[in-house]
Amino acid sequence: MPFNLEDLEHLKQRGIQSSEALRQLSFLKEGFRPLELSKAAKISEGIEKLNSEQAQYFADVYQQKNSQFAVEKFVPASGAATRMFKLLYQLLEEESLDLPLSRAQFTNAEAQEFAQHFKNLAFYEQWNALGDLNQISSREALKNLLEDEFMAYGSKPKALLAFHRENDQVTNPLYTHLLEAQDYAQSRLHLTISSEHREAIEKEIDALKSKLQIEVECSYSYQMASTDTLAVDYDDELVRDVDHKLIFRPGGHGALLQNLNARNADLVFIKNIDNVCTLSSLEAHNFYKKVLGGYAIEIIQQLHHFQQQLENDETVLDRHGLNNFLQQYFGTHIDPEAKDFNAIAKEHVFRPLRVCGMVANEGQPGGGPFWVKLKGTTSLQIVESAQIDQNSEEQLALMQSSTHFNPVDIVASLTDYKGRAYDLNDYVDHEQGFIAHKSFDGRPIKALELPGLWNGSMAYWNSCFIEVPAATFNPVKNVLDLLKPSHQGSNVG
Repeated sequence: MPFNLEDLEHLKQRGIQSSEALRQLSFLKEGFRPLELSKAAKISEGIEKLNSEQAQYFADVYQQKNSQFAVEKFVPASGAATRMFKLLYQLLEEESLDLPLSRAQFTNAEAQEFAQHFKNLAFYEQWNALGDLNQISSREALKNLLEDEFMAYGSKPKALLAFHRENDQVTNPLYTHLLEAQDYAQSRLHLTISSEHREAIEKEIDALKSKLQIEVECSYSYQMASTDTLAVDYDDELVRDVDHKLIFRPGGHGALLQNLNARNADLVFIKNIDNVCTLSSLEAHNFYKKVLGGYAIEIIQQLHHFQQQLENDETVLDRHGLNNFLQQYFGTHIDPEAKDFNAIAKEHVFRPLRVCGMVANEGQPGGGPFWVKLKGTTSLQIVESAQIDQNSEEQLALMQSSTHFNPVDIVASLTDYKGRAYDLNDYVDHEQGFIAHKSFDGRPIKALELPGLWNGSMAYWNSCFIEVPAATFNPVKNVLDLLKPSHQGSNVG
């Protein structure tokens, strides 16, 4: 075993079994097998496109029936906004910044766009108050924005940044997520955060609830230490610090499966903290959340019907009806005449369900919807390009043929017909992790990321994909995204 007694004690303290640590080492050394794409999921071939009447029907179903379920909104909101300002950090390192931003001439097109339009950013007034941006140097201006002793936008969580300015009102993502939770998630909001940000986030939420005069039940969780992963160098030797202790790294968003698994809810809406629309678009945005929720409820009711029959009265089970249901929604076929039909059927209907919004692909980054060959069957999966064989022209061509992508817009059903929670760990494909190439103390290392939350962590869920309008997807991955029309509202100039 590669671990000494001190290592084993260190693993124990973090809640990591030695068998899990050995499995991580095996993946770090051997890598992960590529997924085998069968074909891209497209409209009528794995993705359902609803007309306006159908969309309204499912929104109405949600309005009428959501009270039968415990509903919650689940928002991954941990990391700081450092990567969002990568462009500005690069400017500080690489450019001459003596002139004010408004007079600067950058060779980098993105930097020039920022310099020309920074007055349209929602945080402009607060930023300008620290020093007239028409007068001070670009270097001083960027330090005022990013550094901890000033606005600290480089280290604050995205949840607290000013994203939108409408009608002289400046709002951050927490503002919008609170309103969303009140509208369609029974006023329940769960945020996964970093412990160092909790005090500031709680303070802001209390202030917003008071300002908006709303009651939203907010809860918080942290990424668990037991989901951290080991790292090795390029010789596959364990990476250790100067005291010869093992180095652990965050396991990626797949680590949040444990946070989701701990939620006490039947239906959970999952959406990232930085995916928020302007207030003028909120009603239309929320409508499609209710559409996904109503679609999920209709499927859940059928699943629960078949679950009850399989568990309590198999004699009345309509095998052909169940097979047609599984085929229609999940692409799963079970021969109604098979002797072990009921056993196979139980395996398929007693699973968590996810209904995922899919947006027509217009070049945005993100995982795409595909039919994937997995353990002898073909099922709907959300796949990242890094998960396929980069040396296979056929697989690369299939990846390129995708017409939609996943904007992390998911309604998850976590309980069966008796309200019993599924153990989400039972439905993970552990061979869908990622190897990330990082550095530690100036040397390259290989770090392990767990199967992504909406990739391998949900590999053996029942999945349905529904097309939603592109306007429902408004992520902020870098500061320039805040200058897009979808984030400017009426503040375009």
